[in-house]
Amino acid sequence: MEVATELSPLSGSDTQCKITERTSYYPQEPNKRPQTRQEKVRSCLKHNSLTILTVTGVFGGVVLGIILRSLRTQGWTPREIMYINYIGDLFLRMLKSLILPLIISSLVSAIGSLDLSLSGKIGVRAIVYYMVTTISAVVLGIILVITIQPGVGNNPDIRTKERSQNVSTIDTLMDLIRNMFPPNLVEACISQHKTEMQKPENSTSDNMDEWKPVSKSVSGTNIMGLVVFATVLGITLGKMEEQGKPLLVFFESLSGAMMMITHWVIW
Repeated sequence: MEVATELSPLSGSDTQCKITERTSYYPQEPNKRPQTRQEKVRSCLKHNSLTILTVTGVFGGVVLGIILRSLRTQGWTPREIMYINYIGDLFLRMLKSLILPLIISSLVSAIGSLDLSLSGKIGVRAIVYYMVTTISAVVLGIILVITIQPGVGNNPDIRTKERSQNVSTIDTLMDLIRNMFPPNLVEACISQHKTEMQKPENSTSDNMDEWKPVSKSVSGTNIMGLVVFATVLGITLGKMEEQGKPLLVFFESLSGAMMMITHWVIW
């Protein structure tokens, strides 16, 4: 039951109080019918269709590769392999083109929209997570090279093009920190910093500590530097409040657009 009171002014200072009573009945939500087995299966397939199609595509590719390999006893030519790989190459190119704007816009919009007490923690965690995974990959690679020793036992008569990297472990870790602070953001989108040891011309020593360190730029996106920049930019926009709102809205729109394009590419 709901009681409503309405006051209406009369002549002078008198008032009239009008009380009305209304009773409203809200229809109860009907009980939801339990799903049948077929409906549950359809719902599961609908929500996991992307995963199912991905796994199906992987197994289908393996089976198709085995069939194509068995059809040719002499093997396939490089051009024929290029034709078969063409569609997959286009798919990977489209995904790679979305990585950079997706990461930057997502980090800036997410960190800038959070509370300042949380944005700094999340940014630090993102940087630490990337550093830990990268260092773990480097350490794992060193352990596997020492234990497995790839290339040992190969036929010495086989001529291979050898290329000495002349890179030490400490230089790799130092380059990881250097790449956190790229001198040029545009350059960070296409290259990374790398330190290699150059042996002097008249030196016969194999001790790399006596060699000259040379800084080079190698092809590849400097994800670490871009993550650091996006984190700092997101925190800055959060502190600017109303002044940084237009730029934050831009990155939020860009993030949504990149997610939609990624969805189109995957499907």
